[in-house]
Amino acid sequence: MKTACNLRRRSIIQGLAIAPFAGVGALTSPAARAQGAFPAKPVTFIVPQAAGGGADLLCRTVQAKAQEVLGQSIIIDNRPGAAGNIGTVAGARAAADGYTMTFVNLSTMALNPHLYSKPGYSVADFEPLVWMASVANILVVNHNVPAKTLQEFIALAKSKPGKLTYSTAGNGSGNHLGGEMLKTMAQIDLVHVPYKGGAPAVVAVLGGEVDASIADPLAVLPHIRSGKLRALAVTSARRAASLPDVPAIAEVVKGYEATSWAGAVVPKGTPAAASQKLSQALLAGLKDPANAEKLRSQLYEPTAAPGPEFAALIRKENEKWSRLIRQLGMRID
Repeated sequence: MKTACNLRRRSIIQGLAIAPFAGVGALTSPAARAQGAFPAKPVTFIVPQAAGGGADLLCRTVQAKAQEVLGQSIIIDNRPGAAGNIGTVAGARAAADGYTMTFVNLSTMALNPHLYSKPGYSVADFEPLVWMASVANILVVNHNVPAKTLQEFIALAKSKPGKLTYSTAGNGSGNHLGGEMLKTMAQIDLVHVPYKGGAPAVVAVLGGEVDASIADPLAVLPHIRSGKLRALAVTSARRAASLPDVPAIAEVVKGYEATSWAGAVVPKGTPAAASQKLSQALLAGLKDPANAEKLRSQLYEPTAAPGPEFAALIRKENEKWSRLIRQLGMRID
């Protein structure tokens, strides 16, 4: 009898000794450990554009500083195709665990959802992380075009309706929509010539295949500075600091603005703690003085704004561009 009591008493004591640690197992479950140690492995940053372009420049410029702050590698995964839809779909389908960010821009977040009947993703599939930068695109002309200013270009277009041509990176691109907005607001008739990418669109204006182009600054700045192309205006609301002598279209066409922008998002449902760490890392990369100077030299203005501001921009831009797309009756498919 005494032995049985002793055994029961020993079991109770052992149970009491173990009890305080019962919750530790729950706290250190694989999911809890992964969240607590985030990031425990490299983070993938999907870029739905080809390597070497403006999107790639922006992401790779901030990469080193962001990795330093995050304490893990950031792997840039270029997945171009279908006007950015292919890479954006991959980002939307990624696990919401903090280990995948997706680079997004005006096209993928505010144009494609209205131009494509089935882009394969929705803006609602993502949570905005950081508004990284705003970009002033540039209206340039071949030197055989007699117009030296935007006013002269508009006057020339009005004197020759349907004769002047302009190139862009493709149908439905941000610069295509910017060109159509210019046509509507300035009441001119230009012929859009789409190319498969920004590089061939610039080659076309250099070679005189088209009269003008609205292009990403990275593609045309070297040709402007070498004198091969003439810059007439930038598409942003104000002049760009790196091109102070080039006016904004808005100085001539009141109310015009077709600023491009870019940022990072994560899949909806990503843990807030992971999102916060990713955001802090990207913001540090954007605010680094050397990085900011490099981006500004290419007309990329580092906005470095957190998720809520980026979400507000995306909503505003969707309202603006969806109206124009409906007005023009544009569809890609």
